[in-house]
Amino acid sequence: MAGIELQRQLESAAYVLGGETYDAPAQLVGDYLADNSSNNLGKVEPSYKPGVKLTDMTKILPDYCREAIQEAIPAFNRKIRGFALKDAMLTGVETRTSSPVSIKRNADYQSVNTKGLYPAGEGAGYAGGIMSAAIDGIRIAEAMALAINEEHQ
Repeated sequence: MAGIELQRQLESAAYVLGGETYDAPAQLVGDYLADNSSNNLGKVEPSYKPGVKLTDMTKILPDYCREAIQEAIPAFNRKIRGFALKDAMLTGVETRTSSPVSIKRNADYQSVNTKGLYPAGEGAGYAGGIMSAAIDGIRIAEAMALAINEEHQ
């Protein structure tokens, strides 16, 4: 239950830093790495709706998380040059977890007990993020197309 408590603490801290308006706290990557509060946007426009409030994101995370992220960003930038642009946005916090549920499906991607139901993506237990959910969705679409094609032959 400690993980759920940490989740609640992070969400509460983010709500407060976001101005208690459901804007998300945000910080420029360069400022985050230098432990400076962000006051102005750079070239990168935030995409989060309803909006963001520039702040110091280091105030939200426990030290071990902050330090790990401050080490990881430059390391990732060495692998993908340009990842750590100084005016890129960090927006947070993302605290949701993957579904603990798994809806069983067979080799043709249909539910084992409900023909015509194609459990897919994170909510069905077949993905852990947006990219793997997209790939699973492609697999499901292909399986459905094959099933429809077989019905019409």
